[in-house]
Amino acid sequence: MTNVINNNSQAEMTFCDVALPAALPRVLTYRWPGEEKPPSLGMRVVVPLGNRRLTGVVWEVHSRVPVGYTARDIEAVVDNRPVLTPHGVSLMTWMSEYYLCALGDVVSAALPSGMKLASKTRIRLNPDISGAQDNRKIEEGLNNASVTLLNALHVREGMDLREIAELLGVKHPQNSVRALIDKGLAVSEDELKERYKSLKKTYVSISKELLEEADVLHAELDRVEKRAPAQARALLAYLDMAPNGEAVLKTKLQKQADVNSSVIKKWVERQVFILEEREVNRISRYEGEVKSLPILSPHQTRAFKEIREALVKRKPVLLHGVTGAGKTEIYVHLIDEALKAGQQALFLVPEIALTTQLIVRLQKFFGDSVRVYHSRFNATERTETWLKILDENKGSLIVGPRSAIFLPFKNLGLIIVDEEHESSYKQQDPAPRYHARDVAIWMSAQMKIPIVLGSATPSVETIWNTQEGRMARVNLMERYGGVMLPEILVANLQKEHKQRSMRGGFSKRLRDAMAETLASGKQIILFQNRRGYSPSWQCDACGDAVMCERCDIPLTHHKKMFGLHCHHCGYHISPPPKKCGACGSHSVKPKGLGTERIEEELAELFPKAKVSRMDLDTTRSKSAHTRILEAFGNHELDILVGTQMVSKGLDFQDVGLVGVMSADKMLTFPDFRSFERAYQMLTQVSGRSGRSKERGKVVIQTFSPDHWVIQRVIAGDHDKLVAHELLERKNYGYPPFVRLIRISLSHSDESRVRKGAEVLALRLRQRFGENRIIGPDIPAISRVNDLFRQQLMLKFERDVSPAKYRDILLEDIDDFMTDPRWKRLRFKVDVDPV
Repeated sequence: MTNVINNNSQAEMTFCDVALPAALPRVLTYRWPGEEKPPSLGMRVVVPLGNRRLTGVVWEVHSRVPVGYTARDIEAVVDNRPVLTPHGVSLMTWMSEYYLCALGDVVSAALPSGMKLASKTRIRLNPDISGAQDNRKIEEGLNNASVTLLNALHVREGMDLREIAELLGVKHPQNSVRALIDKGLAVSEDELKERYKSLKKTYVSISKELLEEADVLHAELDRVEKRAPAQARALLAYLDMAPNGEAVLKTKLQKQADVNSSVIKKWVERQVFILEEREVNRISRYEGEVKSLPILSPHQTRAFKEIREALVKRKPVLLHGVTGAGKTEIYVHLIDEALKAGQQALFLVPEIALTTQLIVRLQKFFGDSVRVYHSRFNATERTETWLKILDENKGSLIVGPRSAIFLPFKNLGLIIVDEEHESSYKQQDPAPRYHARDVAIWMSAQMKIPIVLGSATPSVETIWNTQEGRMARVNLMERYGGVMLPEILVANLQKEHKQRSMRGGFSKRLRDAMAETLASGKQIILFQNRRGYSPSWQCDACGDAVMCERCDIPLTHHKKMFGLHCHHCGYHISPPPKKCGACGSHSVKPKGLGTERIEEELAELFPKAKVSRMDLDTTRSKSAHTRILEAFGNHELDILVGTQMVSKGLDFQDVGLVGVMSADKMLTFPDFRSFERAYQMLTQVSGRSGRSKERGKVVIQTFSPDHWVIQRVIAGDHDKLVAHELLERKNYGYPPFVRLIRISLSHSDESRVRKGAEVLALRLRQRFGENRIIGPDIPAISRVNDLFRQQLMLKFERDVSPAKYRDILLEDIDDFMTDPRWKRLRFKVDVDPV
């Protein structure tokens, strides 16, 4: 870090506009007091803000003297080269303008937290550092200041940057802090809360000296051959796997030799085997050789050629392929071309936690060229990945969720947005509330690079863009290898309830299909998009449900947690009340079906089946998704019950049946996209069935078997659904024919937030016209965490300049928020809400 000294007058100085990772409406101008060359665009600098010191990014270097105030000095330069590219600066500036948020919010979302140090941040010793470790080894490569700080952290619970500066007798201690964080010796307090524990695996080896002493090994084998055959198998298996004494994975050795861990331990005690723990990538499970590219089928080859032809014309491409069509194989060939040209390829996925299978498949073809970027990795790992991509001069594939859009690409040659219809590409809170798919399309246009969007159920907006000629569309409507799409059946719940053929939440049709599937040795996925045991705890006498004290929503019953929980604010009651708070009746019990209850009912219906559940409750640990999916993939499970997690990214050959426990909730949600989302969810989860030669089956349980959306799912007719939706949205004025901006207000005083919303709505109607403003309305959940809510929706025709109405809107919002009556209202602006 370069410290700078101020000796010159302001008029002679160079100035830097600095973007800070804070909710500031604009960049702040600071003076460069040094005589040497000022920092470049994209470099980090340390600047004062109030009584804090923040790490910001230089946005512009200029000589314009600020009017009306004296610029404070830049105190230090953190980098010797930019950590943001010019494209990154342009991207974040555009996002701030388009999504109507502070530039600081975008910078904060973009930069890994390891690159943002503020004076209020508390630095603590990494809890993984053992006191028994060799201090000399730990301190190797550290300067005296870093060692002093490390010793202080051993005896103090935490220190902020100001305390560290006083301890070291320096003005700017960031270098010393950075050195400890980079070596994994310290963490910031924020990082401690989301501390990532690296995955470690145990490897087995034999010393080369022992390998050369064949007589000793033979003697050991003779000793155990008859009295301990398992030990003999383990040693022989190791020698077969690693004749030159290489380290082999302990679990692989145990599997190969058909022995347990205690057998390996015996050889360790005899000083024959050496055990070593190694850190491995927590997502990557592939440890084999890189394979040649997959051979494309005739249908895939045709689609691949059409995509390339469209990309040559610099058009975004939609690859519309049914589930199991082999879209990934086409992606692999496109990625290979980019990597061979020395370019970077960005592969965006909806949720990285559910893409273990995908990453392993990609590593089979691209090996060490695959990079994974994810917010669950710790600060050091994310920072290292960021810098590696920044400095990389060879082809690489970056796989990540929406946050990967911010990485500092220097030679990006391809963007792939898999499952482009997924709503998880849209950031909800905090700002910036961006849609990664739309940002990727903007990036593609600005950087003049190819982009491919893929989905079995493309969004209505994307299909409309192809119809308008803004995108090319390539269809792939045949499953790979001639595999048939699953047979979709409907279980009429009205009829089954009348016939008294229901068993808990299971219809006779679903039970029969499950029994047949299990008898054939196939696996089952059951989908219910409600976690917990039941959605409510309700009185049979008066119908009253136990509500959250802080939110206007019933509490969800979680049986294993022995309580009622709010999924919005965390409020809970334990144990559940035994009598009704409204009428005093003791007829209170769980109502409705959650994944936990389904799991319990399965134990009664199919006691021999091995069942697991995959929802937020069972996947809180970082490797839980992987463990469950690996167990299912290894056929250690017969039935997997889950929420929408089971509808994404799963490709298992032995799934013979998918059961949808209840489709009705999706069809009645009060949103103009509810039919589209219901179709997408039902089609996607159905696609998990029958991905091998044998045709799969899907059973959808519903009280509305003749609903037109369910009939479209059965027919697999996506285009008819889109045509219906486009007609409805055109008639009623919804996207893609208009642009939407949602303004949400909240406050602890219900009357104040209601009145504030009315005043703002009146003001906006006067400015933009009556027909462009909807509301104010109360959202579906009127109160969350003791804050009452109101919302407005603004509609603008697509031919109206976004820049024009956004400037006016921001001006009106600023004026509104300066009124003392509304200053304390919480305010959110969501452009293109989903």
